[in-house]
Amino acid sequence: MSKKVDGLWFSDDALVVLRAEESIFRLPKSILAARSPVFEAMFQFPQPAASVRGSMPDADETIEGSPVVCMPDSATEVEPFLRAIFDSSYFMPPPAKFDVHALLGILRLSHKYDVGDLYKRAVCHLETIYPIEMDRIEGIRSNNLDYHQEIGLTLTTIPVLHEAGATWLLPYAYYNVAEFQSGALISAGEPWDKCGADMKQTCFLLLPVQIRATERLSHSLTTPSTCASSDACDLLKFRFLRTHDGLHQCPLSEFLFSGWKKFENELCPDCAIQARMQYNNVRAKIWEELPANCGLEKWEVLLERRRAALE
Repeated sequence: MSKKVDGLWFSDDALVVLRAEESIFRLPKSILAARSPVFEAMFQFPQPAASVRGSMPDADETIEGSPVVCMPDSATEVEPFLRAIFDSSYFMPPPAKFDVHALLGILRLSHKYDVGDLYKRAVCHLETIYPIEMDRIEGIRSNNLDYHQEIGLTLTTIPVLHEAGATWLLPYAYYNVAEFQSGALISAGEPWDKCGADMKQTCFLLLPVQIRATERLSHSLTTPSTCASSDACDLLKFRFLRTHDGLHQCPLSEFLFSGWKKFENELCPDCAIQARMQYNNVRAKIWEELPANCGLEKWEVLLERRRAALE
């Protein structure tokens, strides 16, 4: 006697039409229900149109014989989300590249509709942009320099990270925003306008914090008593700091200190060793303090949330 294999035997399938704004998608209910417990509950226990589907002119609306469910989400988010569900080759894990705006739509909707595997994959992609370990900053920045130089993208990302509960990605996202002057934030237009008041406040409060953090790095360049030529080394340090004065809001971005290796090589051996040690110690402290400066829990708590979300 043949045995139906659980999870791989679908009912005599009925199709449903999902409407997002002016876009419509006709899809098998059983696949949607298998991937999303939210869709499963929606199909098993139909709710009044106003409570489940947002706005729906006619609760009995059908298209080509299939019932219509209106989703209160944008079509630009729904399309990549549904493609990721139905096409296994569409949304590949990193290092495969993927459009950031589509990625944010998948993150938000996979969280909203509880599609766990897509949520995890979206998080993995975003962790290649927003590091959660200090040692990964330079490799990530060098691979995503255009992204980090586009303020609108990060401003668009921050509200989605809050909504999707991916709070461990927020410290570096806020840090990235605070690398820009306040005028650039306000001039970003719609991405800035869509940030909540608390998010805007965090961005503004972080600006002076990062300036002071860079000053701490500068003050860490002291001269040891064993320096072979204190006048020469002090002059080198002064010139180095003056050269990189414009990076005053980027305390963690060693990648931008393009002359650091040359600077170390010109110092006497004892000053070079101490400069690197002091710089690394202060930079590690700045990284440790970053979540609190963004109004978030400590790194330990954020990373535990990550572990629970991705397990």
